[in-house]
Amino acid sequence: MPKSARPTRDGNGLVSHANIFMSIKPEHMANIASGAKNHEYRRYLLSSSISYIWFYTTVPISAIQYVARISRGKAPGEVPEDGGLGNADFNAGKKQSKFGYEILALWKLEQPITLREAISRGFLKGPPQKYTFVSKQVCGEWELEKQTRVIGKDEAVKDTIKEGKGNYESAMTKGEREPKKLIGENKITDFFSMKVE
Repeated sequence: MPKSARPTRDGNGLVSHANIFMSIKPEHMANIASGAKNHEYRRYLLSSSISYIWFYTTVPISAIQYVARISRGKAPGEVPEDGGLGNADFNAGKKQSKFGYEILALWKLEQPITLREAISRGFLKGPPQKYTFVSKQVCGEWELEKQTRVIGKDEAVKDTIKEGKGNYESAMTKGEREPKKLIGENKITDFFSMKVE
């Protein structure tokens, strides 16, 4: 892991080794939330200790709305060509990205974290330029049991419950108690309905 990316203390205490903030464009986040895109592609390999991405959706959303549990980084040829957006191109070496991260589970925050709030509370200094580690305070305030699981493989959620480390103390989600409904299943515009100050 690059020296600059090592977990340290922030204004809200120790950060979690398993959680990062990462920026994503609205159209890509919408595709992940709808299930159309099942891998996130980046040029760099994340540490094996990182299991969760807290996606900061850029303007006009400007907020953290979703948390994903991800797989280890995969190289071209390791991603199944199951119709997921970008998978075939990645395997063929047509993308600039060198690593793919499967979206094993996705939770929608009941109370999104706006950029204004993230900065004022010391969670972020600005939109993540590459990625930034998430403080344990954030992990504690936005527990999985209080969020809605919109996408999830049963084994991934079971692993989250079993681990109980670095992210949430309990991982039984509303999505396990209620029928799963994909964002965008009826209309993808629901994704953009949140008003951001």
